[in-house]
Parts: sequence; structure tokens; C-alpha cells
Amino acid sequence: MRIRFWGRITAIRCPRTIHWRVMSCADGAAQVSDLRFTCEWLSTGKDIAPLRETAGQLTIRLGDVSLTKNEDIWSKTVRDSVLVSAYPLAMWLAASWWRLSYEPLPRHGMSPDLDWRMSHELGAANSGFVWPYVVMASDGEVVQAWALPSDESSTQSVRYLTGLSVPRVIALEEFQRSVSDFIGMVLSRLRSVGCADTDLAGLWSLVVDDLADTESAKSRRLEAQMGYDPDECPTAVMAEALALEKRLGISALSELAPVFGRRADGAALGEISKLAKVDGLQGKPLAIVPRLADASGMAPPWQRAVATARALRTKLGNESNPIDDESLYGLLGLRPEAVAEWAPPTRHQVGLAVPLDNQDLKFVPRKKHPIAKRFEFARFLGDYANGESKRWLTSTDLATSRQKFQRAFAAEFLCPIKALDKFLSSDFSEPAIEEAAAEFHVSEKTVESLLANNGYIALRFDGGTLPYRLAD
Repeated sequence: MRIRFWGRITAIRCPRTIHWRVMSCADGAAQVSDLRFTCEWLSTGKDIAPLRETAGQLTIRLGDVSLTKNEDIWSKTVRDSVLVSAYPLAMWLAASWWRLSYEPLPRHGMSPDLDWRMSHELGAANSGFVWPYVVMASDGEVVQAWALPSDESSTQSVRYLTGLSVPRVIALEEFQRSVSDFIGMVLSRLRSVGCADTDLAGLWSLVVDDLADTESAKSRRLEAQMGYDPDECPTAVMAEALALEKRLGISALSELAPVFGRRADGAALGEISKLAKVDGLQGKPLAIVPRLADASGMAPPWQRAVATARALRTKLGNESNPIDDESLYGLLGLRPEAVAEWAPPTRHQVGLAVPLDNQDLKFVPRKKHPIAKRFEFARFLGDYANGESKRWLTSTDLATSRQKFQRAFAAEFLCPIKALDKFLSSDFSEPAIEEAAAEFHVSEKTVESLLANNGYIALRFDGGTLPYRLAD
């Protein structure tokens, strides 16, 4: 069993009630930034050596934004850096390395448990210091960051002033490089003052060793996606996960592991195999569907999705008119009547399409309402276009890059923003949105999201936002 070198705290202060912000394809609005840590060392105080020797004015920047900008309540000064010890932050980043890199947000509508928050909220660095309220989570391609300013009623000695109205994103490799450089900087500082043998040095050595070993790195990634810290995943659960990965492929299991992995101590992984055996709807997607062999590392998922949806509409000779059921389901080799008659035997959290022989797919959707079904099958269509033909298709409520692509594709394919704009003629009232939803056979929520994500209607922020709700 691997030892955790950093101390957990029993609770994280929640500054206010935060409501989930739906970002079906607004993820593209997230601003791409680089992450930078700097520290002016100021050895001071009577703490233990690692804390004392890494004290200093710490600055954390996301692009042009200082996450550490604060008002010192006692001195009545405002500065971009804050006087803390860098050691506990480096410990937290090292301990949370794998989960920050690969574990996504909880599924839409779910507030994260304390264990998730301890690995994703910067305040868990603790050690008696006041830290900025920052949340970070991976979507598989980038690490997203949210920030809130300190509550104005806070009585702490430092009041942080930065809130992000929309999340910032850091390319995953850039995030890992920045964190690695920061930890290296702290370790270098400790060596220079004669404190080379520290818990941080031991912990970081384990991370580096895992990164250098392909099989160890695979296990760490899977553990993180299932919500486990390194070496905390039960052996039987890891064995089942690795077996599923061979069957489903890395891409599909990466989407499903966060949904099923930690539930019932990993026993829920078996639900994936059970779901795959459900009698579904068999179809063969038409060759007309455009394919993206490998979309990673390119434009943001929502941009790729919109481009793909428009390309398919162009091939269909229908760039703006509503898509009827026959056209939508026919693209997947399905009959509208069969889709209308089919209903999931039980309620489940994901939709699947299982590859069969001759490039056929067995679709096991999860939605019952006709409008919801249309959107789900449009997501399947987008997922098929976003990968190789023989992979499993997965539809979940997670905020991974793959699910973002699906949602953005489905929204643009069923309700093109240019056509929606023309239909509404600058009338964004509730009755007009209802009429648009009926015209394009989508939900009102889809219409509202499209309008918000494309800047037609404003979103209201109170200085910052988080992707989930916290209690007062």
C-alpha cells in the first residue's frame, strides 16, 4: 500500500451556494491558458524545515490572470503574490498528480464527494495556510480550472480577489510540465538548504517511476479515472478494469470507468458487460458520415464537432432545414419505427453502441422521450464520426472531451446556429425559444444552450463560477 505523505483535512469551507452551469458546447468558450508558478523565497518562521525553508511570495498565474491576487486584511495591501509555504502545495500536486491529470468532473447534476474534492480543490493543500479557491479537473485532453474570489464576509487574514466567469483550460501536457517544474523547483530549493530527504522527494520519486513504466502508468491512469488514489484500487477491481480495457479499448473504458469504477467498491464495473448483452437496435452507419481518425491535439472538441456536423449536412444537401427522424436514424442504419418502439429495459446511466461483425453496431440507448432519443442518437452519430469504425460508442453525462464533442455535434447537426438565428430573427423570448425547439425537434434547453454558447444571449455571473453546487 502506498503511503499518502500529505495530511487530509475533514472538510473544505464552502463559500456560497453554487449552481451547476450547463455547458453543452460552451466548453469552447473556455479560454486556453498557460499555468505558471513562481516563488520569491523568504525563509522565515519556526515551522518544520520543509515548510520554513520553502516559505515565500507565491504567484500562480493562468495566462494573464493571477489566481493568488489578494488583499492582506492586516496591511491593507493588494498584491498578485501571497505569503505561504510552497511545500504543502507541491505535496498536494504530487499526491493528486494522476487524478488531476485523468479524473473528470462527476457526471452532470452530481455534487462531488469529499474524496474527489480533496484531490481537485487547491484548498486541500491546507497546512494552516489560506489558499485560493481553485478547482481543477481533466477532460482527457485539457485540464479545466475554475476559481472563486473569497467570500466578502470572510474573516481570514487574506482575501483572494480572483474569480473566473468561465473556466480556463490548460493543455494536459502543459499542465503536467508546469506542475512538474514547480515540484522540481521546490525540491531544488530544499536541496540547496540541506533538506534533500523529505516526504515530497519520496512521493515525487514514486510518480516519476510510474511515469517511466508503461504498465504502471496505465494502472495509475485507470485508478485515477475510477476515482482511486495510487495503489488504493482493490486488486480484483483493477484486474477487471484491465480485462475490460482489452475488450472495449482504452478510449471507451476511459469514458465508462469514471461512471462505474468507484461505485460499490468497483463492483459496478460488471454493469458494463451486462449492459452490452442487452438486446438493442442493430444498424450499420452509412459511408456518407464523415470520419475523424484522430482528433486529439487539434482544435477544441466543440469546434471539431461543429465542423463535422456542418460537413455532414453539406453532404446531405441540407445545410439549414430541420432533420427528420428518417434522415437521422437512417444515417445509423436504423428504422425510425424500430427506434420509436424500443425502450431500455431498466434505467441506466450510459448509452452504448457495441461493434458487431461487418461494421454493424448494436445500439443500447438510455433515453425514452422522443426528443431526448433524437439527441442521444445524434450523439451516437457524432461519436461514430469522431473515431475509428470498430470502437465502442459511449454516451454519458461526463464532461470529457469526447462527450463534449458529441453534445456539440448533436446540437449543431439538429439545430444549426445560423438557421436558428434566422428563425428567431433576434427574438429570444421564451415563446420564440419554444417555437424554435418545436421547429427543429430539439429541447428548449438545447436552443438556450446554443444561443448562450454562441453569444446571442448573456449569461449572468457573480464574479466566478464552479461546475457543481456546494452547500452554504
